[in-house]
Amino acid sequence: MIFTDKKIERKPRKYFKDLSSTDGEKILESIKQLLSEKINSENELISLVEKFTELSDIVSEEMGRRYIDMTRFADKPEYSEKFNDYFQNVVSKLKPYSIEVEKKIYNSEFSKRLPNEYQHMLKIISNNIELFREENIPLQVEERKLSNKYGSIYGSIVVDFRGEEKTLQQLLPYLKSPDRTTREEAWRKRFEGLLSRKEELDKLFDELKEIRRKQAKNAGFENYRDYMHNLKGRFEYSVEDVMQFHESVEKKVMPFFEKRMQKRAEKLGIESVRPWDTSVDVDGKVLKPYNTIDEFVDKAIRVLGKVKRIFGERLEMMKNSELLDLENRKGKAPGGYNYPLPETGAPFIFMNATGQSSDVRTLLHESGHAMHTFETVNIPIEYYRPHRMEIAELASMSMELLTMHYWREYYKDENDFRKAMIEELESALLFLPWCMTVDAFQQWIYTNPDHTAKEREEYFGKLMDRFNRGIDWSGLDFEKKNRWMFQLHIFEVPFYYIEYGIAQLGALSIYKNYIENPEKTVEDYHNFLKVGYKMPINKVYEVAGIKLDFSEEHIGEIVEFVEERLNELEGE
Repeated sequence: MIFTDKKIERKPRKYFKDLSSTDGEKILESIKQLLSEKINSENELISLVEKFTELSDIVSEEMGRRYIDMTRFADKPEYSEKFNDYFQNVVSKLKPYSIEVEKKIYNSEFSKRLPNEYQHMLKIISNNIELFREENIPLQVEERKLSNKYGSIYGSIVVDFRGEEKTLQQLLPYLKSPDRTTREEAWRKRFEGLLSRKEELDKLFDELKEIRRKQAKNAGFENYRDYMHNLKGRFEYSVEDVMQFHESVEKKVMPFFEKRMQKRAEKLGIESVRPWDTSVDVDGKVLKPYNTIDEFVDKAIRVLGKVKRIFGERLEMMKNSELLDLENRKGKAPGGYNYPLPETGAPFIFMNATGQSSDVRTLLHESGHAMHTFETVNIPIEYYRPHRMEIAELASMSMELLTMHYWREYYKDENDFRKAMIEELESALLFLPWCMTVDAFQQWIYTNPDHTAKEREEYFGKLMDRFNRGIDWSGLDFEKKNRWMFQLHIFEVPFYYIEYGIAQLGALSIYKNYIENPEKTVEDYHNFLKVGYKMPINKVYEVAGIKLDFSEEHIGEIVEFVEERLNELEGE
C-alpha cells in the first residue's frame, strides 16, 4: 500500500436509521411526516433541513447505485429497467412532496431569522419553487427513459476493424497511430458505426426535443433555453453573457487554434490537418502511460499524493473499497463520471480506459470531482453540495493541471513527460471552441424548435466552420454536419456543457496562479473544495483565487499565458 490500507466507512444516519432505500412507500411516508412536523424555532427549522437532506441522501444513494449498474452493464436491459423503475416510482413521486417541504422551509416565519449562512439556501429554494410544475413530472420520467437509450445505442455499436470487433471507444487509440492510413481508417470506422444508427438517433433526439419543449411551455417560458438557464440557477450570469463568451473565444482562441493546427501540419509534414490528424503526437510517438489498470490507478494515487497527501489517500481508499470501474469493455456505456454516493460517504469513478494518455487526464479529472465529494459529502444542507457544474467542473479541471508537474510517475522519459504536458495545456485551451460549438448548437436547437433534422445538421455545419477553422473537412461534409451525435451531453443532459468552458477558463487561471505561487494555490484550491456551493459562484471562484470573467481581455490574457508556457515546454 502506498498511503493507506483503509476502506471507506459508511456514514451513520442520524434521523432515518432503519429506513430501506428501496421501500418507496416508507420513503413517501417519511417525507409526509416531515410535512406534518410543527416548527416552533429556528433550530427546529434547521433540523427540518437536515432531515430533508438525509432523506434525499438515502434516495440519491439508491439512484446512484442503479445508475452505476446501468452504465457498467449498458447491454443488459434489466439494469436500465431497475433504474427507470426507481426514477418513476420513487424519485418522481417524491418531487411534489419535496417542493412542499421546500415551501414549508421558505414560508416559515423562522426562515427570516436564520443565520446568514442559510440565506443562499433560501434563494436556491425560492428558484426551485418558482419553476416547479407537477405536470412536468411525467415528462421528466419519459425524458429520462429516452435519454438513457443514447448510452445503450452507443455502447452497443461494434464495427469490424481489420478483422477484429471493436467498440467505438476501442478505436480511439488508433487515432494516435503514427501511421496516417491507420488513423484515417479508424476515424472513418467510428463515423461509419455511429452514422449507421443516424436515423434512430435523429428520431430519439426529436422525441427528446419535444418533451423538453413541453416542460418549458408548462413553466411559462417562451423556449427551453431560457427555462434551463433559470432551472440551473444561473443567477450570476445571463444568456447574453454566455453569448459574449462565444464571441470572446471566437476572437481570442480561434487564432491560437489555427496557429496550432498550422504548426501541427508542418510537424507532421502534411499539407493540411484532417480530422484524423488532431490526436496523433506530432513527433510520431504514441505515449504509453501504463500497461495494467492496477498500475494506472497506483500511479494516480502517487501523483495525487504529491499535490496533497490526503488526495492520494482518498483515491487509494476508493480502490480498496471497489469504488472504481475504469477499463473499457464491450457493453459498457461511453464516457466517464464521478458519482457521489452520500450514504457511502464517497464517490464512484467510472471511465473507459484504453491505455492512452487521455486516460491519465480522465482519471485525474474524475479524481478532482472525487476530492470535492469527500470535502462536501458531510455538509448537512444538500443545497450546499457542489451540484452547480461551474463549481464541480472547476474542481476536476483544475486537478488535471495541478497534478501535471508530477506526471513523471507515468512518463519516466523527459521527452514523453514534456509531450504529455504540452498535450494537456494545448487541449485545455483548444477545448474551448468545441465547448462553444456544443452550447451554441443547443441555443439554436431550443430557440428554433420547429427545425427539421436536415436543418439541424446544416446549422451544426455552420458552427463547425466558425469554431473548427484550421481543420480540413473537405469531402467530409456529411460527417462534419453530424459530428454532434458523438456528444452524449446533447442527448442526456441538455445545456450541461457551457459549464465545462467556464470551469476550463477558471482552471487555467488557477494554473496561472500555481506557476506564480504553487503552495498558496494548492491551499486556495483545497479551501475552494470545502466551500461547495455555500455562496454564489462568483464568490466561490474568489475563494479559489480567481474571477468569473467572460471578457475578451481576460480570455486574451489566458491565451497569452498558455502560449508562453507552451513555448517554454517546446523550447522555443
